Amino acid sequence: MISEQDRYVILARYKGYKNDFAGALETLDEGLAKFPDYGPLYRHRGHRLITFKQFDRAIADFERSIELCGDWPDEIELYRKELLKDAEALFLGHPERMNPQRVKVTPESIARLESTYKSTLHSSIWYHYGLAFYMKGDFERSAKEYSVGLEKSIDDDMRVAATDWIYMSYRRAGRHADAKKVLDELPAKMNVLEDSYYRRILMYKGVLAPEALLEEATADATSLVTQGYGLGNWYLYNGRQDEAVKIFEKVVAGGVTNAFGHIAAEIDLARLKGRN
Repeated sequence: MISEQDRYVILARYKGYKNDFAGALETLDEGLAKFPDYGPLYRHRGHRLITFKQFDRAIADFERSIELCGDWPDEIELYRKELLKDAEALFLGHPERMNPQRVKVTPESIARLESTYKSTLHSSIWYHYGLAFYMKGDFERSAKEYSVGLEKSIDDDMRVAATDWIYMSYRRAGRHADAKKVLDELPAKMNVLEDSYYRRILMYKGVLAPEALLEEATADATSLVTQGYGLGNWYLYNGRQDEAVKIFEKVVAGGVTNAFGHIAAEIDLARLKGRN
């Protein structure tokens, strides 16, 4: 049985994956008008508000989601591939064809989904909470909230992604020793299913040459933007501003406007060029 609250979440995520970001936000607004005390709706609206650069509103939504469901048992969140199939089955009146919904995080569920790219409700809340502070340029707070997200991560994909943003936050805050430490704490061998953030980590560690990061980012447009932003940011905090600007401009020209790397590159370009 899929609750009405979760139907709003599923529909909003479906619209987001179909690039209807305004429609996704409208769906979440409608859901929250009916169910103002349902924490996951705030988690997903906060995420979508980042798309529209409404960072203060996003932060307020993440704080409300923490208040409402921060003490819930954690739940698995599936990504695009599974979500689209589940949504289409639901729309066609076949909920029995969907993956199990709101699966609790247990050793058994983690093992069963070991090869599935995923996150969890709690890790996603704090991950995007940290992101909103990063976009505002509050790098100390960003590192703090991302660190909570790292603690709540259940697999290496989420650990790598959170570590990457913590590293960048520390570097942008001038805390270079802390940035190195967070890299050193990652294990040498990791089970990573989506490697965009992992390749950035390898570049930070000196395993992958900076120029190779972008040259080999060919999986899809979002991969190019994600790895491109990491490279441009690396140039920026290593004093190579002209190269950073060129990479940020390339990232923005890619047009993947909902990608976090695109949004961050736009903001950094505006800061570097003295625009609001």
